[in-house]
Amino acid sequence: MSTEHTTYHLQMARTLWSNTYRGKVTNDSGDYVAAIRVILGIPLDRSEVPENAPEVTAYLTVLVEDATITADELLTFEANLSDVLLVQLRSDHFIPEHCHFFYPSPPALLEEQVLLS
Repeated sequence: MSTEHTTYHLQMARTLWSNTYRGKVTNDSGDYVAAIRVILGIPLDRSEVPENAPEVTAYLTVLVEDATITADELLTFEANLSDVLLVQLRSDHFIPEHCHFFYPSPPALLEEQVLLS
């Protein structure tokens, strides 16, 4: 599957956790691409932190629970999906600047790590 010019569509639902959403990503054809969990990284209000605390920006943590993409498509997938997420989850009070993507470890990698320890 080529993700170079793919437009992604999201179906998002709230979860039982605060600021956490579950999403289904599909392509223009309606084909399943990925299942994701999105956690909003909301900075504390400046009044709640010490005066000399650094300024931080809002961001999204994206846990890719399952996907049909290949390793070659990974960067394009993240770039295209980031564009969609940053617009869709933006509000007057929450303006995320970037996404952090995380993926499950492949079983073979986990087995290799156990053998090395």
